[in-house]
Amino acid sequence: MQQYFTRMNIARFLVIFGFFVGLRSIYFTWSHIGSDLFLLTPESPLALSHSWHHFFREVFGDFGAMIGVLMLLWLPQSLRVPVIWWVMLVLLLGFYAPFWVGAPFMIELAAPSLGAEIQHLIMALPPLVAVFLARKEYYPSS
Repeated sequence: MQQYFTRMNIARFLVIFGFFVGLRSIYFTWSHIGSDLFLLTPESPLALSHSWHHFFREVFGDFGAMIGVLMLLWLPQSLRVPVIWWVMLVLLLGFYAPFWVGAPFMIELAAPSLGAEIQHLIMALPPLVAVFLARKEYYPSS
């Protein structure tokens, strides 16, 4: 039983948990596509539905980051090197940073509710903790 509680397996579990929780947020983003509530202003008739394009891009970018991180977590030990760890960290920061980096500059870029903010925290913290937990596996000599 103890062989299953390795640093890598705990990190993998945390990432899968965070990604699973995040599917709810991704679903809400997907549901904005085609909704009249998320149209741009009528003064921009050439780009009225352009926000839908951004929701579509976000969903597929999220899945790309998630698949990439999962692939890197399951690399054979012989391929785990520091640059791979950095790629994983950058993918996760690129995925989660937009939740918070805009809000200090423009409040409209914050989560729309306390529930959404809590959702973002629950989905982001486990994978971010996991990448640091797994770091030793990508830095074999340290």
